Amino acid sequence: MRLVELWSARHEDAAAIAGVHVKSWRTTYSGVLPDSYLLGLDIAGRTAFWKRLLTPHGDSTVVAVDPVAGVVGFGSCGPTRADEQPSGGGWAGEIYTLYLLSDWHSQGLGRRLFTWLRDTMAAKGLASFMLWVVEANPTRFFYEAMGGRVIARRTAPFAGIMLDELAYGWSTP
Repeated sequence: MRLVELWSARHEDAAAIAGVHVKSWRTTYSGVLPDSYLLGLDIAGRTAFWKRLLTPHGDSTVVAVDPVAGVVGFGSCGPTRADEQPSGGGWAGEIYTLYLLSDWHSQGLGRRLFTWLRDTMAAKGLASFMLWVVEANPTRFFYEAMGGRVIARRTAPFAGIMLDELAYGWSTP
């Protein structure tokens, strides 16, 4: 097994992050989201999105980088967005994204990315954190394995369908 490094994402990582973002959505949400939506995901558009976020004062974003394959996963976190706060509130931080290419699942990288995000939020004083995940996402059980507990449920329109989502919550150590 090659040594995959984690580091804070840089502006020049935007295209690689966008590639992982699109590829992971296409594999993870196949059969969950409409094919037309998944096929319409645009790496160029996602690259522009990530270039806007990857600024010195932007969100905290980490990349998992294999010396041969390049960026194979990423995650981002920060203060809980007001419109994402579950009913009852009280969650200081939020994991916004955590994606790995499917060939890199079950190798401990998700755990390493999650730990980096958790520790980053703890260092910023975000003593509790949460995330939303599509209930039909087969990788959602990873969050339970990482100690998350379901704190809320919602159904929201997305890509022309109604999507069931779960919020998981944690308190930092």
